[in-house]
Amino acid sequence: MNIALSAVIIFILLLPPIAFYFAFSSIGRFPKSGPKLGLFEGLMLSSIVAGLLHATVLFFIHDRISFDVLAVLLGGDLKTFGQVAPNETFKPLFESFIFYCAGLTVSSIILGFVCRLIVQHSGLHARSELLRLYNKWWYLFNGYKVDGFINSANPVEFDILFIDVLVNTNDGTMLYSGYLIDFVCSGEILERLYLSETIKRDFKKGEMNEKGNILVNVSGDPLEIDGDTMVVPFSTVINMNLHFITFSTNIDNVLQNTDISDETSKTVK
Repeated sequence: MNIALSAVIIFILLLPPIAFYFAFSSIGRFPKSGPKLGLFEGLMLSSIVAGLLHATVLFFIHDRISFDVLAVLLGGDLKTFGQVAPNETFKPLFESFIFYCAGLTVSSIILGFVCRLIVQHSGLHARSELLRLYNKWWYLFNGYKVDGFINSANPVEFDILFIDVLVNTNDGTMLYSGYLIDFVCSGEILERLYLSETIKRDFKKGEMNEKGNILVNVSGDPLEIDGDTMVVPFSTVINMNLHFITFSTNIDNVLQNTDISDETSKTVK
């Protein structure tokens, strides 16, 4: 009994639904993480889907399948293989099997792309967790998680995203403010934020009184960070505040709410 041969044949037969899944949900920079299934659950689910798929296809081409040869290969019993499929008949049977599996796998990939386009353009990916295409940070930073737009097919309209980030540093808790230009994720985990026109200030300002230095619940003076891009590791972030800004929005109001100086406001505009 050849177990390795049986495993290869079974893997090939299970490949179409796996190819469909990756074509549908694992494209681009920010795909959602895969289902949290164990090996047994994944094999069972793939077997059920693959069984239904093959049964549907075989309903139309059943007269072209040599089930006796397939049963021998799946069982791994090569001792009786020469009796079931002599050499002169095995070649066309093997070619037909390869073309069948390759055609079904390619068709599954194409179908996965088509279904992805339909779900993407219809907005269903933002409404259903099952049909979600991107990780949750992508939906947050693209305006899908705003008041009145949660689970909406269309995001809020905006031109730039301004972020206040509260960060733990060696010098204490700092507040960084800037425009989000990019972010990096590993699955559903946010790793880094890239900000431009970044301003920093102490989260709580120290003041002198009769008892010495104390911290008051007022942020410190803003200080513009020299440079083009500020990289903030998300492991140091305590929380964030997002401002979705359109060009028609009065940016001065946003900057005043974040305690940015007038000189910086002119630079941003």
